[in-house]
Amino acid sequence: MKRIVALPSMIATSLAFALAGSAMADQARFDGLANLPFEKNRPTAETAQTLKDELLFQRATQTYYWALPLINTLGMKVGAEEAFGTGYNVMPIWTKRLDPKTHVTTPNSDLIYGMTFVDLSKTGPLVFESPEKLQGILLDFWQRPIPEDSGKFFGDVGLPGPDGGKGGKFLILPPGYKGNVPKGYYVYRSGTNSVFIFLRSFYQSLDNISPAVELMKKSKIYPVGQKDSAKAMEFPDASGKSLNMLPRADATAFDQIKSLLDVEGPGLADPDWLGMLEGIGLQQTDRSPPIKERAPSSMPPPRRPTR
Repeated sequence: MKRIVALPSMIATSLAFALAGSAMADQARFDGLANLPFEKNRPTAETAQTLKDELLFQRATQTYYWALPLINTLGMKVGAEEAFGTGYNVMPIWTKRLDPKTHVTTPNSDLIYGMTFVDLSKTGPLVFESPEKLQGILLDFWQRPIPEDSGKFFGDVGLPGPDGGKGGKFLILPPGYKGNVPKGYYVYRSGTNSVFIFLRSFYQSLDNISPAVELMKKSKIYPVGQKDSAKAMEFPDASGKSLNMLPRADATAFDQIKSLLDVEGPGLADPDWLGMLEGIGLQQTDRSPPIKERAPSSMPPPRRPTR
């Protein structure tokens, strides 16, 4: 009994020492920055470069935290598209439920998932046709539920949505859309051109989940006014596939943000954060090599955004 009681105490002691060591290392690092050499109250060339690199590191860190919703969505998008291809008509379905081979945040294994990633800058307004009894949510790439024109619904498809679980046609409009809005649709206006259509289908028994899969396969996505000429829907089976759909935790995350910025432009963020992005070398129309190929000292200096 004494040994069992002592174990938590040993763990706590070890953790305390580890945290103390980490704190001491951090303090030593910041002391080093604070004591960099100056000559006649001016930083030496080496000091100036060290501080610039530190500023770049701090801004990149804050940008990563700020962009985590984007990075999470981009991780899912890239993971799915690397395995199954791209297009508004490509909807992977986990026909045998999610399993450990699919690496993704916050999954459930008690339903059937389907998802599609679309780019309204390429397609224009898109129609999503939902069968009855399907449930889902329409999200922009910040993972914000897309508002419906009545103001009563936010991203909802199915029972909590305007269709009340009866199915219907959902029209997804790009940011700032000013064109004609045809009648007969539930109208959703996205904050980003990039949209995440995330669907769930429920089965009655584990002994027979195929009806839930077949229900999801009744979904249709096509550019408005092009139903008859649209690409045929594809429903690749994602079950049992080794998929990395996690948010990236290396320089790849910044390359993905850059790709998204090219699609979204200034509408992706407010001027302050666009300035932060530009300060670490990320801006629309920037054709420089990926971040992982650039040395920190080659980053452009931050510029104050124009308001």
